[in-house]
Amino acid sequence: MSQDVISYAFVFRQATSHCYSSLAFFIYGWLLGLESEIQHIWMQPQKRVFRWLYIYFRYVSLLIQAIHPGVMEYFAGGHGSPSSCLAWNIYVSFLGQVHVTAVEVLLAVRVYALFNRSRRIAFLVGFHILLEVISSVVNAVYTIRATEYHGYCIFYKPSHQLLYYSIIILSTQITLMGLTLSKTILTRRSGWGRTPIVSLLLRDGSAVLFVISALCLLTIGFCRLNGERATVIFFWSVSILSSCGCWLLMNTQQLVAHGRSRRVCSASIRTSVLSTIIEIE
Repeated sequence: MSQDVISYAFVFRQATSHCYSSLAFFIYGWLLGLESEIQHIWMQPQKRVFRWLYIYFRYVSLLIQAIHPGVMEYFAGGHGSPSSCLAWNIYVSFLGQVHVTAVEVLLAVRVYALFNRSRRIAFLVGFHILLEVISSVVNAVYTIRATEYHGYCIFYKPSHQLLYYSIIILSTQITLMGLTLSKTILTRRSGWGRTPIVSLLLRDGSAVLFVISALCLLTIGFCRLNGERATVIFFWSVSILSSCGCWLLMNTQQLVAHGRSRRVCSASIRTSVLSTIIEIE
C-alpha cells in the first residue's frame, strides 16, 4: 500500500504541474488576443450568438481551469469518496465533449456555408458529430463501471473504449477538413480558390485538425500505455480547445466585418459564407 501511495504522489506532482501549466497557457493566449477580442467581440453593436460562445470558451473555461488546482488538492489527500469519484468521471466526459462539439460546430457552420447550405453536407457532418456524442456517452458509462473507487480515483487508467472515441473524433475532423479541401480545389477553377475567405477556412480547418489530432494521438498513446497520467490530457484539452474556439470566433467576426465593409459580394461562395454566418449571429 505504501508503494501505491508513493506512486500516486509522483503522478499527482506531475499532474499538478500540468494543471498549472495549462492554466498559464490559457491566460497567456488570452492576453495575446485581448486587443482582437475587444475589437471583434466587445465592440459589436448588439448581442450575438457568437459573443455568448466566446464568453463560454474564454471566461467560463478560464473559471473552470482556475478551479482545477483546488480539485487536485482535494483528491491528492486521498479523500475521494465514491460519489466524488463518480462526479469527477461524469464531469470530465461531459466537459471534454462540450468543448470538442462546440469547436466542431463552428467548423461545420463554415463547411455548410461553403457548400451553399447543402442538406447532404449538413446531414453528413451532423451524423459524424452525433456518432461522436454517442461514443462519448458509451465511453463515460464504461469508464464509470471500470473505475476503482479509492481515495486517489482522479488518477485512473483509461479504458480502451477511449481509444475508439478518439478515432471517431479524428474521423470527424478528417471529414470536415476533406470537405473544405475538396471545395477549395473546385473553386480554384472558377478563380475563387485563393480569396481571403476560402484561404481562411482552409487555414483554420488545417490548424484545428492538427491540434485535435495531436490531442487524440496523445490520448491513444496513454490508452496503449495504460497509464494514470491520462488526466493531464484533460487539463490541456480544456485550454487548447478553448483557445481554438476563441481563435475561430475572432477570425469569423473579422471575416464578417470585412464582408460588411465591402459592398461588392458578387461571388456565390463569398455571398453564401458571409450571409450564413451573419444569419447565425
